Amino acid sequence: MLPVKVRQVVLAKHRVDFRKGTDGLLGETYLLGADPYDGDCVVFVKRDFTQLRALIGDPIGVYLVTRKFEGGRVRVLESFAERPTGVPITTGELSLLLEGARFTVHKRARAWKRKKPGQEQQNPDFS
Repeated sequence: MLPVKVRQVVLAKHRVDFRKGTDGLLGETYLLGADPYDGDCVVFVKRDFTQLRALIGDPIGVYLVTRKFEGGRVRVLESFAERPTGVPITTGELSLLLEGARFTVHKRARAWKRKKPGQEQQNPDFS
């Protein structure tokens, strides 16, 4: 476990040259609007889907985490985007991704909010 507090996780949907080092991937994260020094974690997928790289940091520096799938491929993206784009994922989805599992979220539940006095209860729709 890394000693870093994760603010948000972003899955990059565009192709990235995996010959790039930490500085090159840091530039890619800034293109996505993320800041690893602020607690953002950005996950990159290799072109042949056999490797993941996550860049995360704290105010002191950045970590580059690499996960190589020896026995197969991770299928997280249907296709790569032409321009630098990213999609936010949860830390739970990141854990599944690092395990090599495939995930699909059709609809997320809304965050719970405390009712204010006098406020009517709404029936949530989870269909």
